[in-house]
Amino acid sequence: MAEIKKSHARSFREALQLVPSARRGSLRTAGLPELSEWGRTHPEAPTVSAGTVNKQLGAVQAIAGWAYHNGVIPDDAPWSDPFQKMRVEEEQSGRGPFTVHELQAIFDAPLFTHQESPTGAKGAAGVWLPLLALFNGARQAELAGLKTSNVGQEANAPLLFIVADRKAGKRVKTKVSERVIPVHPQLVRLGFLDYVEERRRQGENSWLFPTVAPDQAGALSAWSKWFGRYLRTTVGIKDTDRVFHSFRHGVKDALRRGRVDVEAREALLGHSGSTSAVSRGYGASEMLERWGVKVLRDAVAKIEYVGLDLSRVKTGHEGRARVRRTSDERDR
Repeated sequence: MAEIKKSHARSFREALQLVPSARRGSLRTAGLPELSEWGRTHPEAPTVSAGTVNKQLGAVQAIAGWAYHNGVIPDDAPWSDPFQKMRVEEEQSGRGPFTVHELQAIFDAPLFTHQESPTGAKGAAGVWLPLLALFNGARQAELAGLKTSNVGQEANAPLLFIVADRKAGKRVKTKVSERVIPVHPQLVRLGFLDYVEERRRQGENSWLFPTVAPDQAGALSAWSKWFGRYLRTTVGIKDTDRVFHSFRHGVKDALRRGRVDVEAREALLGHSGSTSAVSRGYGASEMLERWGVKVLRDAVAKIEYVGLDLSRVKTGHEGRARVRRTSDERDR
């Protein structure tokens, strides 16, 4: 480790920049020297993105840093991080939120209006993951890792707890990502809580979406690819910058439009943020203590999309939710 110099890091970076983005045949199992040499002799071939290069540089930088801080590099050896300032400039991502027109096209598709569920949708995950993301902005993996035990209630408000569970294979992007999000009223109307109760009958700690749960190797990745194809072929959204993550961008904008306190909205999204309080992170219980259920519930209720009509959406649970709501209103 002590012998790695800036020149080595630079050579490594240059080799990474030559790696072809599409690797078929023998290239699928080739090492970096072979891949970079192939890229050098085929300059017309597309190469991996700057983001991919930076991820690889970051990975080896993390290993070098660990080695330094854990005594692998002798104390008397002169050493400075050879990967520092080696990252390449990335193009600004064009990914952004769905327009209301695009959202209408998504939720008018047969998957949502006629319960026509293609194999790739993997059952209820195909319907509920987009609906949940539309109203809470959670990441794909966070939603796929939910269990019935992650849905609770406090002060008569249904809450979604996004937390890590290493034993179950559940991870969150960062420590800051652990949080609590009130369930949006629209999700209640669409029958999400009825769906949760249905899954709860399979066990108090059942996966909400077992077909894409963390214990199903490769299932979420396959679902993600299917969703991308569904957007392009069935829904008709051709812009490749519109992806599942676009729901998250939409929620961020909706919270901003609703004038939700910046700290609260960053906490709800699980962002590291720029303020010291947000960077420190709250976690679920700390969020409830900091803002209280009512403030968080009111903030989430401000997530709305003017002009979006979800009246045709059928989840298979919305009828029961409507009957229960009418009964509750009569009781009041």
